[in-house]
Amino acid sequence: MNSPLSYIGMGELDEGGSPTSAMMGGLGVSNSNGIYTNMLNPALLARNRYTVFEVGVKTELKDLQDTRQRQQVFGGNYHSLNLTLPISSRWTASIGFRPHSSVEYSTRSFRRLNLLGVDSLIYSYDGKGGVTKLTFNNGFRIGKEIYVGLGIDYLFGTVNRNVSTQNLSDGQYYKIQLENRIDYSDFLFRGGLAYRKSLKNDMYLNFGASFDLSSSLNSKQLKRFAIMDLSGINMINADTLEKSTKYIQNLPVSQHFGISLEKLANWMVGIDYARTDWTQVDNNLGRSTQLPVSSRWSIGGEYTPDFESVSNYFKRATYRAGFSYSTTPYDYLGNGKYAVDKYVSLGLALPLRNLSYLNIAYQIGKRGVLADNGLEEQYQRITIGLTFSDLWFQKVKLN
Repeated sequence: MNSPLSYIGMGELDEGGSPTSAMMGGLGVSNSNGIYTNMLNPALLARNRYTVFEVGVKTELKDLQDTRQRQQVFGGNYHSLNLTLPISSRWTASIGFRPHSSVEYSTRSFRRLNLLGVDSLIYSYDGKGGVTKLTFNNGFRIGKEIYVGLGIDYLFGTVNRNVSTQNLSDGQYYKIQLENRIDYSDFLFRGGLAYRKSLKNDMYLNFGASFDLSSSLNSKQLKRFAIMDLSGINMINADTLEKSTKYIQNLPVSQHFGISLEKLANWMVGIDYARTDWTQVDNNLGRSTQLPVSSRWSIGGEYTPDFESVSNYFKRATYRAGFSYSTTPYDYLGNGKYAVDKYVSLGLALPLRNLSYLNIAYQIGKRGVLADNGLEEQYQRITIGLTFSDLWFQKVKLN
């Protein structure tokens, strides 16, 4: 998705989670009903006793506004592709494929040369690319209601960032460009914990935590100095500055905590908190200011009127809602005021045959305030997913 704020680190990070969590403000660190795949806390996979195949896509309509102009962009991408398999009564594994981060921005700035008194020097900043991850998550039940998990992600992808200058005052018909390409390829690890306390009347109190175990990613960097024509397509001259040198990408490190209360097959409410340390991440703008520690709160819930209803289809549907409030590492103006991201979400899970569902999530929110941050993004997102659940690999018993 196009965003001037994707300049940091590996780009703008994907929110993670399933379409189900997208309906509830990103909630999902402690709650799992055993039908959907929990993508936020690998420990909760151990509650899945069904084979689950999930696929999703997402779209976003975004209004971008700075102090000079306003722009509307629309884009979409696949959301996730995931298969969950119960290996034994105590071990469930899942393998998946989803976006990890994206970079897409193009900005221009002008410098007035006092000698000429006109805007004569153009600086261009362009970034494009993304990182994808192949996930292998495992959840283990080590006690009656105690769970641990391990997530292994293989990240791969390429990000290109170019900075160019053009002097309009001397009749130049070319621009000077510094190109920076980074190829990512490495493994990351995550851990998870969960505990479920049984209460009376089919009610449970859930606790969960997940945490990053990796703080850096190995990659290779290529730097090149080039002279291009004004189209930016044809090259006049080029000189490689660094060729496939080793590059260590520092990563934001997160810890997530959640608590939820549920009544089986009826309702659930919960709250999650996440803390992310960005202090070791490169802001890619040449600023000496260290990036901050950000935080996020997610509040949400779900309600199913009658899971076993035969006569009323919509009583078997699940209705979800949530709210998310995040502080971010994005300081567009460099004035020490970091953008706040907040959104409201709604969702509906429509039952199909067996334990399969059509999931529709809608989010509307805003990131940044024009007066404080110099950039404001208002967005609407729709995520659509299909969940297919069934019993596989069951031994046939003959009487």
